[in-house]
Amino acid sequence: MWTTENQRVMAEALKQLVEDEGTAYAAGYLSSFVVSMLADLPKRKQKEEIAQILRHNADYKITVKHLLTGEPVQIRRGERGTCVDPSTERYHSM
Repeated sequence: MWTTENQRVMAEALKQLVEDEGTAYAAGYLSSFVVSMLADLPKRKQKEEIAQILRHNADYKITVKHLLTGEPVQIRRGERGTCVDPSTERYHSM
């Protein structure tokens, strides 16, 4: 995948921010940055961007503990608490 010059510069700046201030500060900075950028978009575009972020977050893998065996299991974040989450009773009663 190719990146633009702006994307490369932004990635370097974020890397430097994490090195200088730490991950918690960088996460807070990025969160406030995204909120301010969303405020500049029309309402329709805001909804589209938020939906894209939610779709991306739902695909992120998390580790849960299997209810019966206690073993760690990787599932998608969007599946947590649903009938396909082995850390819930609901999974084992289906």
